Amino acid sequence: MEWQVTLAISGPITVNQKIRFNTEKGFDDPFWSNIQITAVQHGVKMDIVARADNQEEANEAALYFAGQALDYLCLTINLPLYVSQSGTQFKPLNENVKRILTREDWINSFRQAREIAIDRRTLSRSLSWYRKGMVSEDPIDSFLSYWSSLESIGSRFAEDNQRTRSGIINKICNCFDQMWGSCNEWKIIPSSSDKLNYFHHLRNGIAHGFISVDIDTIKVISTELAIIKNLSYEFLQDWKSRGVNPEPYAER
Repeated sequence: MEWQVTLAISGPITVNQKIRFNTEKGFDDPFWSNIQITAVQHGVKMDIVARADNQEEANEAALYFAGQALDYLCLTINLPLYVSQSGTQFKPLNENVKRILTREDWINSFRQAREIAIDRRTLSRSLSWYRKGMVSEDPIDSFLSYWSSLESIGSRFAEDNQRTRSGIINKICNCFDQMWGSCNEWKIIPSSSDKLNYFHHLRNGIAHGFISVDIDTIKVISTELAIIKNLSYEFLQDWKSRGVNPEPYAER
């Protein structure tokens, strides 16, 4: 059965006119889905045709499908994009400047997201973590999400040697080396590999409970948030463009 699912996408974006296009959807049994995007006050309204046995599954399929495209688009334009998990409730935003997205922007986001989901599953997950970091209103959740975007690629693509076998920090460092060269050439934190140690210390302390989640911790995390966000952004942009493609095997 086919269903029309309406999604509320909130963010500092708009379109100049109603946009319609078809895009390929699904992996094992792909089909072409109709998509319509309309400008609204706090973002855009997206109508997607989904195939499913019931209403709930249709909504879940549309959220998954659109979510991957929004993950890719979020990194591309570097702006937070929220999608309502159910219904058409928009998140009120006080934005007087909005990015105008074209039909080509949307088509490319859906196409690229699908290709990445097929051939580069680890990168697809990292893009999802990055968007989660951007849309979270909790600085701790944002911090952990940005760290996870780096950790997922580091744990999968670090070169196997004695140094990287010692833990995730060295795995991430190795992926930075693969992209940017020696530590003094790293983007955002040149000659500052200790910053990754500090990020990992904060991540572990929060995750395992030996750092209290109190106002002081929130202040510390908030101070570091812009750094880890920009680090994740620059690394994912470069990895997307110049990293391993396709992956040695695509996890499904």
